[in-house]
Amino acid sequence: MKTTRRFSCPPGAILPALFIAIGIPLLPAENISPEQIQALQTDAKAASEAISQVAQKTDNDDVKKDAQTAGDAVGRIIAELDKHAANATASTDIYDGGKKYPPIANVSIKSFNVPTGSTEIHVPVTMDKPSANTVIAYVRVFNGQGGRAMPDATKPVIFRPGDQLTKTVSFDVSGMSEGNNVKAIQPSVPDGANRQGGEILITAAADATNEPIEDTSRQPLKFEPLGTLSYSGTGETIQYDDKGGPNTFSTALSHGRTQVGNGETGYYGTVDMGGLSRTSEGLVLSSRRLDKPMEVGAPAMYYPFLATMLSGHKMPETWFKYGSVEWVVKMPNRKGSWPALWLVPTGGWPPEIDVYEGFGYNGSWKFDSDLSTNLHGGKNTIRTFTRPAMNMKMRTFGLEDTLDSDFHTFAVTVTEEWITMFIDGVETMRYANPFKGQTWYPLTNVAVKADPKSDYSDGSGDMILRTLKVWRAE
Repeated sequence: MKTTRRFSCPPGAILPALFIAIGIPLLPAENISPEQIQALQTDAKAASEAISQVAQKTDNDDVKKDAQTAGDAVGRIIAELDKHAANATASTDIYDGGKKYPPIANVSIKSFNVPTGSTEIHVPVTMDKPSANTVIAYVRVFNGQGGRAMPDATKPVIFRPGDQLTKTVSFDVSGMSEGNNVKAIQPSVPDGANRQGGEILITAAADATNEPIEDTSRQPLKFEPLGTLSYSGTGETIQYDDKGGPNTFSTALSHGRTQVGNGETGYYGTVDMGGLSRTSEGLVLSSRRLDKPMEVGAPAMYYPFLATMLSGHKMPETWFKYGSVEWVVKMPNRKGSWPALWLVPTGGWPPEIDVYEGFGYNGSWKFDSDLSTNLHGGKNTIRTFTRPAMNMKMRTFGLEDTLDSDFHTFAVTVTEEWITMFIDGVETMRYANPFKGQTWYPLTNVAVKADPKSDYSDGSGDMILRTLKVWRAE
């Protein structure tokens, strides 16, 4: 014979007793995380369903009455939890208003065995967690004990946001008799990640298996402008003056003509200093040694070199919240020059989006091939994070190493969710956007960071700008 038991509990204690019975913790509201709120919602809804089932299965009027009271109360709690969840979602900002970025991933390779007689090996490369930005790891395979790399080579492995966490990269080898090995290493820090571990051995063993992992990742995006064309200039039509304004770039930064914090030794010249000129190839942004150093401030700082700037901070046609910018340029290659294509918000620095920088003051920088992008986060002139990518090459993306001898197309698209970089229409880097709602403008410049005593004459100090376009979606 089936029997039922009446809940016997003071009215004010029914819900606490019920929550304890079904395992719902009672926590102060300020200590409840979004994840705990979600768990409480699940438990409360399960409790509501259980109470409903009790009411349907009993013939006891007192139990039905208690169940109705408990059900109504749980319903009110569910409604309140829904409100807390909505508020938590609205107030939770993992980027802290553009001052933080998700933790950087670690990339590792580990020693492994391959079948004896292998002529091709597949090296697994693993990220320890999903990344908010593209990660490009580099793997070099070289001669070991008896085994030979055919040839000694370094290859990239690209992890775009959302990709699988382990991929393989393949190399040709020889001499892989039983017990022989080749070696592998990550020769440089991955772009957008940390390097973990050191040199590994890849050893031939009779019972080993080594197959490539199927790459299920998406293909790189092709550049398609976002929004409506709001500005289009060519080497003949781009307008500029020393102040800037409607349809006119400024030859200065929003804060002036020097960048002390960067250690720059170039002064962003006024129009009459001759840093800008028009040629049949495009608008030339020149850098050079000045006949007489510029003296700035008190105490005086001396700038022996001319740098050149085109800034859109007073040019509304180039402002956009979400949209695209495209530059067609030929880069300088002078040692000590620092060309850049970048975005800054109208509200002031930081943040900053670096689409390209050429670090000519770094002795190992190769202007024909080397690429760099970066995000700078922070607020009120204080930078709190960066996420650089500085080891990639044009050939990483199947492009020609001709940045300083031919024109190439650089582009960036900013959406609410993503900041995506392109070269010659091919996706290179992608970052989750931590700067939602900012209004951006483009800057195009050749800075100088050369030793003040140097001749600053090794190579060309000119960037040539063929076209600049801005599309605005919002």
